[in-house]
Amino acid sequence: TVTEMLVRLNKMCGRQENTEDMLDRAFKFMGKDVVKMVAQMKDEEKKGISQSFPSFNSLHYLYLCALDGRKLPSDVAAANEYLINLMKKEIKNQSIYEKALSAIILQENGNTMKAKEYAQSLKQYTVMTEEMGRYYDTGRANYSWCDYKIPTEVAAIEALKSITPEDQTTINEMLRWLLQEKRTQTWDTPINSVDAVYAFLHGNLSVLSGQDQTVLAIDGKKLESPTATAGIGYVKSAVQPTSKMKTLTAKKTSTGTSWGAVYAQFMI
Repeated sequence: TVTEMLVRLNKMCGRQENTEDMLDRAFKFMGKDVVKMVAQMKDEEKKGISQSFPSFNSLHYLYLCALDGRKLPSDVAAANEYLINLMKKEIKNQSIYEKALSAIILQENGNTMKAKEYAQSLKQYTVMTEEMGRYYDTGRANYSWCDYKIPTEVAAIEALKSITPEDQTTINEMLRWLLQEKRTQTWDTPINSVDAVYAFLHGNLSVLSGQDQTVLAIDGKKLESPTATAGIGYVKSAVQPTSKMKTLTAKKTSTGTSWGAVYAQFMI
């Protein structure tokens, strides 16, 4: 998990010098282990024992290598290629989360056409409602008491941003679901919170910059509100209503996913 967060940080913000030593040590350790595992698999293969993709940990390792993009030693690169070839045969048995990681691995290793097939499959499993956004309502989307389906949604968003970045409609609909989960599930573990923040910021750090505020108006008359800072378009305005007020409008010109609400209070 720590390695994943550091690799993602470098992917978003450029390689950070203070992460290099930790990542060098981590990839050296993982690479040595993978080379040893693949050597054993090849020995079994020579004995006529058919090999399948070994484990989720191996998939996660390939994802980290793909995301990090570092030049690997020749023996590690060869072991990774062996595992990727086995991975391609597993698509029918994969969960949505695993399929999303596989799509990223294929994309980063130059297999763009295959990655697009995986991305299309990721979209086909989604359902969409105007209120909740686009999400997964299938047993193939990982679920547990501690993380709900947030990691699966984040992995799919990351894959689509990497492979089909032009499909902003689908991506924004999935981000809408993630934002809704903040309200209903509260992103209730630190890992879920970090995952969700990564989904919003990956490839879109511009959302941290100040943007135009949403313009609120009643019957065409603009309401005054505080100045937005650090990309947070927070608008709060207390209005004393009158019986003549009829229409409230909100005009949003900033990019990214937002959430707003209007509350009316009546005194009797």
